[in-house]
Amino acid sequence: MSLVRYLCFGAAAVPLVVAQSASGTGTLAGSVRDANGAPLAGISVLYTSLAPQSAPLPPGSVMPANVVSGSVSSDTSGDFFVSGLPAGTYALCTQSPSAPYLDLCTWKPGVTVRVPAGGSASEALVLARGVYLNVRVNDPSHLLPQAVDGPWTPRRLVVGVAYAANAFQGVPNTAVDSSRRDYRAVIPAGIPFALWLYSTDVALADSSGAALASPAAGISFQAAAGQDEYFTFAVSGPAGHGQ
Repeated sequence: MSLVRYLCFGAAAVPLVVAQSASGTGTLAGSVRDANGAPLAGISVLYTSLAPQSAPLPPGSVMPANVVSGSVSSDTSGDFFVSGLPAGTYALCTQSPSAPYLDLCTWKPGVTVRVPAGGSASEALVLARGVYLNVRVNDPSHLLPQAVDGPWTPRRLVVGVAYAANAFQGVPNTAVDSSRRDYRAVIPAGIPFALWLYSTDVALADSSGAALASPAAGISFQAAAGQDEYFTFAVSGPAGHGQ
């Protein structure tokens, strides 16, 4: 028989068909629920095969040739199903396109499941709800690139949050127009964070016009449950401007 592998480009999954013995494959079935047990529809479940004693690859890494990866969306009952997977251990991550549910691979140790040859594995995923962190950087003089950051784009402005013991998560650039750049991520509520902006190319100011420290500035905050966080900054000139 044939095995369907998936290469993911953005939100799309492109199938690749390769030869595979039926006896060496299995199925993965599961469900996605919130903390109260309600089913979550439309959640992308991303699966990646793991070599023994390996960890999930960081975002943007080049997949080894023998890695099987892909994604499937939960249905209206919160269930998902993948067939024809080579036997082995898989890491499961999640992405929620329309609500602030926390990715299992970003804010948790992660979930792994063993798919047996000729058999089936099941996994019940429970997602905690977070809040959106929204960061807007006004750039009317176009000193930053006028395109959304891609996986290999050199970063002229890095936005992220620091927390716990020197942990850091980047906040991705999600939109750009003629006057601003928007960054957005889902973060847990009730955790002390420091929002960091770093640039060696431009100088930044907060919403009151006060200059931020260069090249990096940290702003402490803690999100409350059910309340999204919003920050606005402005590019005030090239790096060193006003110093």
